[in-house]
Amino acid sequence: MRMRELRFATGGVLLAALMCAGCADSYEAHRSTDVYSASDYYQPKPMASVDDAIKVFNDLEPFYSSGGGFKIQKLMADRTGVRFHESRTVTEQRAEDTTYHDGGLLGTDDTATTIKNVDVAQDHDAWFPADKIAGIFAVGNSVGFYYSDDTASGLQTSDHAVALKLADAFATLQAANYGADSKYYPDSGMYVRGFSDNTNQPMAQEYARLGWTQQTGILVDGTNPGSPAAQAGIVTDDIIFEANGKPIPFVYGATGAVNFKHIVMDALSNKTSAAFDLKIFRGGQIVPARLALTNPIIGHAAELAAAPKPVAEAPQPATEAPKPAAGAPVAAAKPPFGISARDLTAAEAKAKHARGGAFVASVAEGSAAATLGLQPGDYLLEINGAKLVNLAAVKAALAADTVTSAVVLRGGKTVTLGSLSSF
Repeated sequence: MRMRELRFATGGVLLAALMCAGCADSYEAHRSTDVYSASDYYQPKPMASVDDAIKVFNDLEPFYSSGGGFKIQKLMADRTGVRFHESRTVTEQRAEDTTYHDGGLLGTDDTATTIKNVDVAQDHDAWFPADKIAGIFAVGNSVGFYYSDDTASGLQTSDHAVALKLADAFATLQAANYGADSKYYPDSGMYVRGFSDNTNQPMAQEYARLGWTQQTGILVDGTNPGSPAAQAGIVTDDIIFEANGKPIPFVYGATGAVNFKHIVMDALSNKTSAAFDLKIFRGGQIVPARLALTNPIIGHAAELAAAPKPVAEAPQPATEAPKPAAGAPVAAAKPPFGISARDLTAAEAKAKHARGGAFVASVAEGSAAATLGLQPGDYLLEINGAKLVNLAAVKAALAADTVTSAVVLRGGKTVTLGSLSSF
């Protein structure tokens, strides 16, 4: 089994399936059919603003899911990450027992079992936390994520162009949450052979074929043209066993390159670039190579991660309004709603498990907001039944119509104000 190094294409609910080319076939057989192209290498780049990223998620919502036949029903994207609810219909076989009488005065009751196909609805909630993302990889029509705790997940999209847009949008949220303790692992454009067997026999056979007698290192299964790995001269069948003087222990399974990943993250997470001096076993000899990698996140992190400032409602202009023509009806000015609010910080959203909305900093006495029941410290989630992603959505809702109902998060509980029922 081979995999793109820490790259994933999802084939089910949040399960990162290895990119396997004929897992039951021999290594030589699948190597001969693998094709690595320059278009399959892409380093995601942060966008200009978090709002730009959120717009991508909202605009492309119908075109991606976690795979396995699921379709997105509801999505919430903010600077803390992306949440969505999706569903699918699957057909299951179920046994159904039927009781019948076999006839006659002395007949007995018996039971017959029949198998029926039944359509069953399945629901799934997904959460992609931006502050846990370490690596983002766009492969074909999939976007894969490697998290700082060495777990992984991914999304399936409608096509490669959508995957690239989503990768950049996720990179923007990653940068917005990037701090001193954040981890970063870039796409080097290198494929690694993953050994899923829990014995050492398959790995030992491949290493013996290459003449490598140690149980250490990672086995390269190809590189993308033009990628950092290709530029470093890394080729198929290389065994990388040391990086910057640190040995790379062998690990079975999907995380076979995890020790190499840790070496890279430790050196690169707080720098814009880093070089890695590798020792490679190739054709019976040990050869050196230098792998140069960059961190495109850190250059944008400080600007995107800046906590948003509280934004009060715009004051009414001091200039005198033009007088209406004689006999014309005078329209009553719409009074201010009466709150000052701001976007949630990443820490607030995480602590409150809030899926969007805005933090209410103050409520004017006697205002419409006070009459509705809003209080300072509320997390405003809905207005007139419309879910609020951020402060911009709050402003749009307030400008559109009179507020008759609202939903807030207060004291860890969802509270409905006005005519809406609780949910």
